[in-house]
Amino acid sequence: MQVRSCWAVLTKKAKDTEEILVRSYAEAQKKFRALQESRERMDTLLADYKKRAFEAQAALHSMADATNQRQFVLHLQDLVNRIDADVAKASAELEGIKLALLQATHQRMKMETMQEKDEKAVKTWERKRDQKEMDALGLTLFNLKS
Repeated sequence: MQVRSCWAVLTKKAKDTEEILVRSYAEAQKKFRALQESRERMDTLLADYKKRAFEAQAALHSMADATNQRQFVLHLQDLVNRIDADVAKASAELEGIKLALLQATHQRMKMETMQEKDEKAVKTWERKRDQKEMDALGLTLFNLKS
């Protein structure tokens, strides 16, 4: 009886899948952090321009300047909304990859356990076979001496 090679192949496949998902998870985390940083920069920029707009409204200026400032602030708010949508999408993607990674880790551990059980079964079988051979040899030697 030999150790079945199928468990080694399945274990390797599970490890490869897990490694791919680990890399994907790291990339998704990096993308998520970049989006969060972008959101923070946009918040700072938006707050700064709102402050400038309020200061400019206090001073006398043309209607065109006020309209331009409002339009710019509206564009910034639209950009912030898009970034929020991207952050939500990246968060959902990150959670999906995390779930897949947990499943892949579970599958890898299951395959490793099956491989270990098979190896243990083969060793037990070999030990029993060797013991039977030793018993038969001992019996033969006993019969020859008698």
